[in-house]
Amino acid sequence: MGHNQPLSRRIGFYLEKLEWLGPILVRGLGLLSSAEALEQSFSFSQVMVLQTLHRAGPMKMTELARFLGLSKPNATGLVDRLVRRSLVRRKRSDEDRRVIFVALTPGGRRAAERLAVTSREGLTALMKRIPAKDLDAFIATLEQLALGLAESAGPVPRSPVPRR
Repeated sequence: MGHNQPLSRRIGFYLEKLEWLGPILVRGLGLLSSAEALEQSFSFSQVMVLQTLHRAGPMKMTELARFLGLSKPNATGLVDRLVRRSLVRRKRSDEDRRVIFVALTPGGRRAAERLAVTSREGLTALMKRIPAKDLDAFIATLEQLALGLAESAGPVPRSPVPRR
């Protein structure tokens, strides 16, 4: 699609591309976070909980739910299953007993670290398919997309990686 086409035609083309790419990307990201390599059965959502807690440290249950875009009952169910597997623990706040913090156990930290290695291996292989000259633009575009999608869910945590 050439840039000399009217913007309205280009937008339609891009929307069709995004609609086609969306499910492929979601499935691919799920496979990258697959725990089959760990010989454990984690759902994609459980992987997201483990990875989020690994990066961010202990979080309030409500913050975790909001960050992952889940309802509090759904996040509670995910955490319940991870608690039963001794990968996550809950702790009530000393200041406000209504507030519950969620944190990784040592076993959860080890599982999250193994998942991170598996994910990085998959992402590295993916990035090798993108010409080096295009990687900065690719990452910047993904970041814009992710932040735009997350905007409606509330505050987005700052990236732990500084801008270039």
